[in-house]
Amino acid sequence: MKKLTLFLVANLIGLGLLAEGYQINLQSTRQLGMGHLGTALKLGSESMLFNPAGMVYMNGKTDISLGANAIFSKVTYTKGAYSAKTDNPLGTPLFGYAAFKISDKLAAGISINNPVGNKLVWPENWNGAHIIQNIKLESFTIQPTLSYKLTENISIGAGLMIDFGDFELSRSLIPIGGLAPLAQAYPTLAPVINKYSTEAPVVATLEGKSKIALGYNIGVLFTVSPKVNIGISYRSKVHMDVNEGTAALKYAGDDLKAVITQVNTAAPGTIPIPPIDKATFKASLPIPSNINLGVSYQPTECLILSAELQHVGWKAYDYLYINFDNSALPDITSKKNYKNTMIYRLGGAYKFSEKFTARFGAIYDTTPIDKTLYNPETPGANKLSLTTGFSYKPTAKLSLDFAFQYLNGAKTYGSVPDPRTGNPTNTFSGDYKSIAYIPSFGVSFLF
Repeated sequence: MKKLTLFLVANLIGLGLLAEGYQINLQSTRQLGMGHLGTALKLGSESMLFNPAGMVYMNGKTDISLGANAIFSKVTYTKGAYSAKTDNPLGTPLFGYAAFKISDKLAAGISINNPVGNKLVWPENWNGAHIIQNIKLESFTIQPTLSYKLTENISIGAGLMIDFGDFELSRSLIPIGGLAPLAQAYPTLAPVINKYSTEAPVVATLEGKSKIALGYNIGVLFTVSPKVNIGISYRSKVHMDVNEGTAALKYAGDDLKAVITQVNTAAPGTIPIPPIDKATFKASLPIPSNINLGVSYQPTECLILSAELQHVGWKAYDYLYINFDNSALPDITSKKNYKNTMIYRLGGAYKFSEKFTARFGAIYDTTPIDKTLYNPETPGANKLSLTTGFSYKPTAKLSLDFAFQYLNGAKTYGSVPDPRTGNPTNTFSGDYKSIAYIPSFGVSFLF
């Protein structure tokens, strides 16, 4: 019983917060249209994210950019003839930048965006409800930034990342229909048990807020020639520490709760329910580091092309550690075994006139997930994205921006230890397919 309870708890708090898809790359409408690259580009205020060294080249004295995205996503699980689809709520990552030219060689600014996030809602009674029902993660970064021009051809920049956020996760502790053997063993209790045969009998919900975490974003930009730029930037790893996470249990009905309590009183441990109701816990969740290397080429005054490599330090998510304040619950070390990954980006923009610019791009994002530890909390896959967008400038000081990303994840087979058996060698497995449509809207002002 102790081993089974430990296994249930370990799988309950997988959190899934740092699965592939956790890191949001939607911090600029204009750059999303180009494949969300910008390390080797001079983007004014938006360089705060892509490469702080580029901000010093901003036009005008004040550069402000604001925007929002709308994520329409769907994940499909299949195994044999069975299938289930998520019903995800609309995701709306935001971004905002404000930069100010202090002198010809110095610029300062501040930004806010959503670097990580995830909203995933599986059907309450799907076959994997005991693995995950829903998850929500929101995080924000505020970044004050300085950018300095060392020479006419070399600039540097640095920003302080101030991160904070919260999460919520729900999961059934007992599989759908998992109490059927109990109904057979206790015929007098069968009416109540059978009443909830198609529902999750006991659902655990975890939630918490992280304390403020600090990191940094630095970059260098080389102007090789009037047509060629090379940039490199680094965003550090950040640990999001949850010091007062809380857990709660919800039964499908009061009568079912009474039945489970009655059975466990008569025969302790018959239905193993970890004592996590109102329990508190601590956890440390790493946000991975990112190294970006890019090159841009402007063959004509109207056309600019760029390519970029992004190395994501997902190996930081090797293990997840959970420490319960309740001594009756053992601390958990959950293996994740993520690996570092690469993201490949290509993009371009063509300026048709002073008022209209069109953009295009492509992204190939590789998954860090160990497929033998594959959890449907945020299913991972190698993903190909195509992007496009445009800007319309009704005046010299105002730009209206639109972009669209189509994301297609490769069909991926994965498995994860199944908590319903209490035996880590038994797995919950199947094929997963993800797809997303992401329009983005932005507005920028230049004074």
